Amino acid sequence: MSAEQTNQESHQNNLIGLGFAILGAALFSIRPILVKFAYNEQVDSVTLLSLRMLFSAPFYIALLIYLLRKHERRAQLNPSILMLTTVIGLMGYYAASLLDLYGLLYISAQLERLLLFTYPTLVVIFGALFFGKPITGNIALALLFSYGGIAAIFLHDLNHYGDDIVRGAIFVGLSTIVFALYVLLGKGIITQIGSRMFTCIAMIAASAGIFVHFLITNEVQDLHTSDTVYLISFAIAIICTIIPSFCISEAIARIGPDRTSITGTIGPVFTTLLAVSLLGEAFTIYHVIGMSLVIIGVSILGYNKPIRRPNA
Repeated sequence: MSAEQTNQESHQNNLIGLGFAILGAALFSIRPILVKFAYNEQVDSVTLLSLRMLFSAPFYIALLIYLLRKHERRAQLNPSILMLTTVIGLMGYYAASLLDLYGLLYISAQLERLLLFTYPTLVVIFGALFFGKPITGNIALALLFSYGGIAAIFLHDLNHYGDDIVRGAIFVGLSTIVFALYVLLGKGIITQIGSRMFTCIAMIAASAGIFVHFLITNEVQDLHTSDTVYLISFAIAIICTIIPSFCISEAIARIGPDRTSITGTIGPVFTTLLAVSLLGEAFTIYHVIGMSLVIIGVSILGYNKPIRRPNA
């Protein structure tokens, strides 16, 4: 194969990877919009999350069964790794998801998405606190931009919508903290058993957790809701969970995790466009400034890392 053909294939591979990354980020960004529509149907957060897991869990169970056909994969799942993955999954997809849904009861989809989007900054902070990783000048600048942007939108919403903004921001902030810990703690296990098997086990564990939570706090008949809620829950499960998770995995395989992360900066922009056009949320100069600062801050974190090759 000639050098020209190799370069052409590499360019095509990068374009396909970029496309998967953009599609994944866009689909993930639809979720808060759909959650807001579901809340208009008077469904509670626990029921909504339970329905999402009810629709998505069978796909992850089927994929896990498929992956475990190979003996070497089964051999990787010793009791210690299985227990750790279960606990981390409960953190990332049960606790973080439920806290986020609680937060969306009180704050705008735009503020929620930007708060969640700052989780890489928390990964950096926790890495410095618990693993001794240094915070460089570029990272400090990224943190300043990111939290300055959050402050701009938070103060605007607080002045216009009252103290509920504080409650919602606390819930989503806690969700972001838990998800950042999930990312940090999950890295080592993903290296050992692979991202697909890790995600499947984590999602199945989270599904079990939310089902137990539902049975403790709700009645089974609460699952009998409107067709609109069923449709929205199915869309959240398939369009905003399963499809983008595979899109992001494919993007990481083709263009690497750092480039995929940087491409994710379109997420808040996409959420804002939908929130303004479909939900009628306000979009002021404060939102422009806040969103721009957060995107710049997270982008600095992405560019601060060495770009790894797709097969690294």
